[in-house]
Amino acid sequence: MTRSNRSLRGIARAVCVFSLALTAPFAAAQDADLSKKVDQLSKQVEELRGQMSSPEAKGSDEARKPDWISFGGDLRVRHDVLRAHAPSYTDFTGAPKAASTLKNDSLLTNRLGFNINVKPAESVSMHIRMLAYKVFGMQEGGATQTGLFGDRDSKTFDGTTGHVPSDSTVRIDYAYATVKDLFGTSAWFSAGRRPSTGGAPTNVRDDREIAGAAGIPGLLVDYAFDGATLGVAPEIGLLPGFAAKLCYGRAFESGYRQGSAAMRDSDMLGVSMLAYETPDARVDVQYQRGFNIMDGIPGPTVATNLGDIENFGGSVLRTVRDLGPGDLTVFGSGAASAAHPNGNRYGGNAAMPGLMCDGPDCANKTGMGLYTGARYDITKTKTKIGAEYNYGSKDWITFVPAGDDIWTSKLGTRGNVYELYAIQDIGRAPIARDGRVFFRLGWQYYDFKYTGTNSWIGTSKSISGLQANQAQMSVPIRNAYDVYTTFEVKF
Repeated sequence: MTRSNRSLRGIARAVCVFSLALTAPFAAAQDADLSKKVDQLSKQVEELRGQMSSPEAKGSDEARKPDWISFGGDLRVRHDVLRAHAPSYTDFTGAPKAASTLKNDSLLTNRLGFNINVKPAESVSMHIRMLAYKVFGMQEGGATQTGLFGDRDSKTFDGTTGHVPSDSTVRIDYAYATVKDLFGTSAWFSAGRRPSTGGAPTNVRDDREIAGAAGIPGLLVDYAFDGATLGVAPEIGLLPGFAAKLCYGRAFESGYRQGSAAMRDSDMLGVSMLAYETPDARVDVQYQRGFNIMDGIPGPTVATNLGDIENFGGSVLRTVRDLGPGDLTVFGSGAASAAHPNGNRYGGNAAMPGLMCDGPDCANKTGMGLYTGARYDITKTKTKIGAEYNYGSKDWITFVPAGDDIWTSKLGTRGNVYELYAIQDIGRAPIARDGRVFFRLGWQYYDFKYTGTNSWIGTSKSISGLQANQAQMSVPIRNAYDVYTTFEVKF
């Protein structure tokens, strides 16, 4: 190292020492000020920590969560033991068939649902529900889609997707948006894939809440419709919860038409009224008409329109609180149906059946259906015990193929159906907003009196009086039962 370099380094050291000596008093003052600020900040942190641990702080923390969107859902694992008995009959080829028993000792299914609720703007809401419903060990629904009944054909279709077991694909159950307070009034408009399944009073058995005027009476419609609603909900002192709406739905899109005899769209139009609703009571009525009913399940095999179907009915529900150790809910629902054939026949073939008719003469047919039940909720044990009964006459026809039953949607049965069930909540404190976990045990018995349950094709015939010359398109069932168990989680 040269002498000049050593001199430069020495000068640098001297400058550093001199600088430190000059700034030491100021640094000491700054350290003291910094220490004071740290102490003040520590006190503020401790105060904030104490505030955050208080119940008030937790409430305000909840309030800070976004309220424009919410999520929920459910999971259900179900086990069914199934038996049915068929009498001797003649099939559509003219071959005689002996009496037989159909059974499945262990059918397992899994259903997953996701719910999304959104408030994109003032007085505007959007509701979405997705469903996947599959049979254990299968990616198709052949185990339950047997063709024995009109609503359990060889495949799921638009009105039953997500409600009849098929595969693990997640599908849209409903997706619709609603605009309220139209023109500054109590009117609303809603459009999309409608919440037209699981309507009142079927929610009692399913242990679900019904949201005001949303949905359609369960005895009249249980079908996943795409459509729109225009409603009004004026405040009427003597009729709390009153609402009325005009409902439209499309059951089948015919596509491009060519000529006057071409297929037409199958549409539904209804007028629904929620006449009265409180937390403990509900009264609703509805009239509906299905126009240009298709001759089969919606899809490329539809060949012609068969006519129109009308329904009119209503239901009453009442809950009595603190009746003994719990609450009692009872309900009754009734409806009438009328089929108006246009003379067309299945597949466009004059030799085939028409709308609720066979042979050359297709006359109007009327029918009726009844549905009643009760559920008692024991408060202390969180146990719910229910019983239901429904009846359909010889020519009863309704739009309920998405009903939550394995054999066939019970509310469309021509005959009697009896059901008993019990729901047991496991009693765990909820963490999710709608958190619940429970088991369900149930028993159903179908006593079919006539053929054609949940089908609008052909004349309904007495099961006990089937004649050799009365050929059947599918196996007629005399009676059936289902013992089911479910494990259900809601969140």
